[in-house]
Amino acid sequence: MNRAKRILIVVFLCIALIAGFVAGWMILPSRGVPVLTYHHIGDSPEWYYLSAADFDRQMAFIKKEGYTAISVVELTAALAGSRPLPPKPIVITFDDGYEDNWTVATPILEKHGLRATFFVVTGKIGKPEYMTWPQLQAMQAKGMEIGSHTVNHYTLNEINLKEFTRELLLSRLMLENNLFHPVEIFANPFGETTPAVVELLGKTGYRAACSSIFGSNFSGENPYLLKRMTVPKPLPGLGLWDFRARLLRLEAVGKI
Repeated sequence: MNRAKRILIVVFLCIALIAGFVAGWMILPSRGVPVLTYHHIGDSPEWYYLSAADFDRQMAFIKKEGYTAISVVELTAALAGSRPLPPKPIVITFDDGYEDNWTVATPILEKHGLRATFFVVTGKIGKPEYMTWPQLQAMQAKGMEIGSHTVNHYTLNEINLKEFTRELLLSRLMLENNLFHPVEIFANPFGETTPAVVELLGKTGYRAACSSIFGSNFSGENPYLLKRMTVPKPLPGLGLWDFRARLLRLEAVGKI
């Protein structure tokens, strides 16, 4: 056997192995639950703005692929073993409480029969570009989940633990007093967290918290360190393929 034939055989075997791995990976169900993070839905050059058209295409893809959108509370209960997960569960979250979450994102979610969780900064409710209390009440009535994102969105370097405790308590009480519904979930501003913050969350009445740690979520993990993937503006020219690639990568974490 000459050298050229040996090389061809090796290349063929490598391609076959890669194809077999990919096929097996695609068939194997994910063991983790992905959580997506959005901010603004609208037009802007900033990376954390996603256009309405791109968001619509992403939600259509999620629905077409058979995902079931669940709430953070439902995810937390499932990971603790107290309730079953639906087929292909996914959690869709929004941070900060921008008004376009109500005027643009919510109608698109409803169009595709999907639910989402909105973490709001209570000190900014009713201010320009942010949602109002009536909008949040209407959003909740549509089946959306509302959670805390503190009162002032401080970083952990800006305040001490005593002040952070106040942020946790006051934001939860403000939401419960205006939405007339228990608020047990939290998203850390900028995704920052520490062991001390995790301890405070339990003491201030929260059952779960979302971080900025990348990855899928597994049964038995700490509910105060839920992993998420931020969905930014797609890379130029890629459109939905950018989202599909990011989601594929995220799901791969649950199949390793």
